[in-house]
Amino acid sequence: MIAKNLATLIALTILISGCAGFGGSKKVEIVSKPIKIDIMQPNLPRDINLIEPRWYVVSEAKIANPCKKNEEGKRDCSLGKENDWPEGYTYLDRFMDDMKELNGGKVVFVAMSIGDYEAMSENMQELRRYIRELGEVIVYYREVTLPDGQKGKGIVVEKKD
Repeated sequence: MIAKNLATLIALTILISGCAGFGGSKKVEIVSKPIKIDIMQPNLPRDINLIEPRWYVVSEAKIANPCKKNEEGKRDCSLGKENDWPEGYTYLDRFMDDMKELNGGKVVFVAMSIGDYEAMSENMQELRRYIRELGEVIVYYREVTLPDGQKGKGIVVEKKD
């Protein structure tokens, strides 16, 4: 029985040791090298296409109705006036007439104070700054993640100050 236990003990020892004693030890070589990671580049957003609104600044100042020019290019009141505006015609009168003509006889005003206009202008500048900085961040990450020496296709970055 002791021989049987001894045989079992030897068999278990050989199994647990993994036969390490038969072949000697093997050297493990550790090598560090950079791994190229392919990162999918997002498409850049299309350019912003804004429509420029027209702003009208209208006052109640009287419009000067100059005399017509003669052949020499000098103003001559005997030739008449350049426009057929009535006496005392103001920029407000002209604006109202133009708007009635453009809008089928109706006039609608959308107005803001000078302070509100300045606030809107500051807000637009803040939006422009934010969009410009966001674009720079996107281009930075795109350039950093592209393989060495490659530039993104179709990317043109122009700094406008």
